[in-house]
Amino acid sequence: MDPADWQKIQAVFHQARELEEHERDAYVRNNLSEDLQREVFSLLQAEAEPTGVLHNPIAKIADSLGPDTLVGNYRIVESIGTGGMGSVYLAERADGAFDRKVALKVVSRGMDTVSVISRFEQERAILGRLDHPNIAGILDGGITDDGRPYVVMEYVDGIPINQYCDENNLSVRERLQVFKHVCDAVQYAHQSLIVHRDLKPSNILVPITGMPKLLDFGIAKILAEQEDPNLTQTGMLLATPAYAAPEQLTSGDITTMTDVYALGVLLYELLSGRRPYEARRTPEEHRQLILASEPLRPSTALTQQPAEEERDDLVQTIARTRSTEITRLRSSLKGDLDNICLMAIMREPELRYATAAALGEDIARHLAGQPVSAQAQSLTYRARKFYSRNRGPVLASAAALLAAIGFGVYHTERITAERDIAIEQQEKTQQVVEFVTGLFLAADPAQAKGENITARELLEAGRRQIETAIADQPEVQATLQRVLGEVHYELGMQDTAGALLREALQTQSEVYGENHLETAKTLLAYGIQQQTVGAFESAVEFIDRASAIRQTLLDSSDPAVIEALSAQAFYQETVGNYDQAERLHNQALSLARAQSSSKGGELVAQQMAKLASLLRLQDRLDEAVALLREALATQDRVYGGAHPESDETKRQLAELLADRRQFEEAEILYKELLASRTKMLGADHYETGSAWNSYGHLLSAMGNIAGAIDAYNRMLAITRKSSGDTHPALAAGYNNVAILQRNLENLDEAVEGFQLSLAMQDAVGIDPEHPNRAYPIAGLGRVYLLQRRYNEAAIEIERAWDIRRKQFADDHILIIELKGDLGAIYAELGRTAEAEPLLVESYNHVQENWGNEDPRTGLTAGRLLRLYELTDEPEKADQYRDIATPREDDIMLRYY
Repeated sequence: MDPADWQKIQAVFHQARELEEHERDAYVRNNLSEDLQREVFSLLQAEAEPTGVLHNPIAKIADSLGPDTLVGNYRIVESIGTGGMGSVYLAERADGAFDRKVALKVVSRGMDTVSVISRFEQERAILGRLDHPNIAGILDGGITDDGRPYVVMEYVDGIPINQYCDENNLSVRERLQVFKHVCDAVQYAHQSLIVHRDLKPSNILVPITGMPKLLDFGIAKILAEQEDPNLTQTGMLLATPAYAAPEQLTSGDITTMTDVYALGVLLYELLSGRRPYEARRTPEEHRQLILASEPLRPSTALTQQPAEEERDDLVQTIARTRSTEITRLRSSLKGDLDNICLMAIMREPELRYATAAALGEDIARHLAGQPVSAQAQSLTYRARKFYSRNRGPVLASAAALLAAIGFGVYHTERITAERDIAIEQQEKTQQVVEFVTGLFLAADPAQAKGENITARELLEAGRRQIETAIADQPEVQATLQRVLGEVHYELGMQDTAGALLREALQTQSEVYGENHLETAKTLLAYGIQQQTVGAFESAVEFIDRASAIRQTLLDSSDPAVIEALSAQAFYQETVGNYDQAERLHNQALSLARAQSSSKGGELVAQQMAKLASLLRLQDRLDEAVALLREALATQDRVYGGAHPESDETKRQLAELLADRRQFEEAEILYKELLASRTKMLGADHYETGSAWNSYGHLLSAMGNIAGAIDAYNRMLAITRKSSGDTHPALAAGYNNVAILQRNLENLDEAVEGFQLSLAMQDAVGIDPEHPNRAYPIAGLGRVYLLQRRYNEAAIEIERAWDIRRKQFADDHILIIELKGDLGAIYAELGRTAEAEPLLVESYNHVQENWGNEDPRTGLTAGRLLRLYELTDEPEKADQYRDIATPREDDIMLRYY
């Protein structure tokens, strides 16, 4: 048979089987010639005669290998169906090497074209890469005697997942548990860079064990490889229409979110017994329906989709096969499950769950009675979820309750119910509940009487209550002091944060002892706060103590262990121990990836963003950008919109794009970031100031010096207002404004700015060997170079080099820059023998890595030109004359 005819038969058959019987004839006759109509009618008739596992009625027109036929080392038992391009047989090992039934798939005659064989061989390669308990694996493969490839697969003695759920009358909860395994299998395939592209019930079989098996990667796409264009011919829909994503119907890009869409359709069907879009008479009608209309919620479709004459009987059957009655079924689907399904099948891929794992995590959250990311994160919703999980004498967390305050006023995802270990005594729990309930009431519109209650006002009210209402409950009091300290830290109120955390730590050390998990929480929080204000010696002590306690008392995959490792990594990154920092970041990321709880996706995104920050410092920009894009997509899905965690990732990504001179996209991200932080945290929040600082870097790189100065001055004003006149961020701001003054050739003002930066570093206690010291020191030396104050310039650049070479490899760009600076200074001081190797090494590095068009290459070439003019070596000078920049460029000045 002509492969083109075969494709037409497949497409029309798959669409016709979705129609009502009285509609099928007209549909088939309207879309095919007579001879092809007969083939489709035979397929439709054959579908009513199941032949067992892997059944597909298209087998009726495929050539058959009879029983006892040998294919390699396997003996055919019977035909059990076909995939899209080959017949599938039940077989057994002929040589007795093992006693096991297998599924053997062979390319059908008439289909053995180059393109089909290529796709079949691709399938065999794909299956060979997958090893997962919920994916039918490959066992063997070879070539038949007549030259057709075959593959031997695990034989799955099961039935399609929807049929299995119905025949066993699985409840909604049981269906979700089965479906979660499917999500795990799809996620595993995606992590192997494979998209299935044709997920549907007949490709997901469930044996008697109840564990689903994913089949048929015949049209899967390997994301990391260039796909053969012959395998995706125009007009050939490589998917079953009822489960095809909109991008498959419009020849759009196929991504992991294409499979997420199919999973959403499957989930919708398993829960409601209906599909989001019912089939129409023609493929174009079906396509337009999906592209132009919105699906009903599953709870609504349950009773509204069927025609009137069939509705009652059908709905009762759907409810009965879910071991319930219709009213309860509708109630169970409303809310979370409606929203999960609809999020998975959003028309725009970027609005769906970013991964199958994220979809599975929401299923796990729902099953555990926790908030799901597909649900609007309202205070009422989260409070209802919290109390539904914690009725009666339960373990509760003070931090969870304090975090709930912020759901209405600013971000608190990082301080959630699941993050804290419960206070054990019920009477203490009740004290906390009453404490937070009072604050909830203060924020309630009925109690607030139309006035807006700010986060700071709630926190001040909370602090007053801690000092009075629960003074006789030291455990509760200390826990709430810690949480309030963390919240003040997030709001940039560092003095209050430090005081609260110290008070909490002192009480907890007395009540619990030094090696308790409650004490460890406060140790870590206080260590991070101390690092932020520049108290590095105490910071590392507290952070390391907290990590040691958690690793001793908790499982290695516990989120608290991951959090502590991440804090240790960031500390080592801050002090310039990059190898140790990368080891710790990767350890935290590996544990997060292995995390199977509902917080797994959130943790992975956080750790990816943190690792990317380190990679940027190491000039590994491509790796960092890829990590940040993946992290941001995950965070957008997890948080369901604007959130401080995703904002921070967005800031990092914008900075990296600016480094790569992708200014347009970077500016869009910065404007989104500033709007989000101002709205959520306030115009005077420390993190809003940090965003202005980063935006200033971009404006400077774009040549908008006035705009950059304004951005830095905003950051300085915000920092003074939120954190006082002594803060590490002020040192960064002074440094950055000084760079701009240097760019404007206001050299005296630049010197003053760099000196202010160094003075602020002294004031906040930054160690003389801290890597941040090198920024203003190097800046000062470079301005002295421009002022021809060469001896002073040499002193400062040598100081910066002494600091940096303790943290960086000899070929790191920050070291290379300083070598070039020293070479230029030594040349002017007449120390030409010392200058030449430094300048040659600097030039060779930047020219090799960035090419002749990069400003850094022009700068280093200009310095070599100057050296050889001073030493009267015209032949050497001529080698660099065409590339050289005629004056010192500002490329070597560094913001921080």
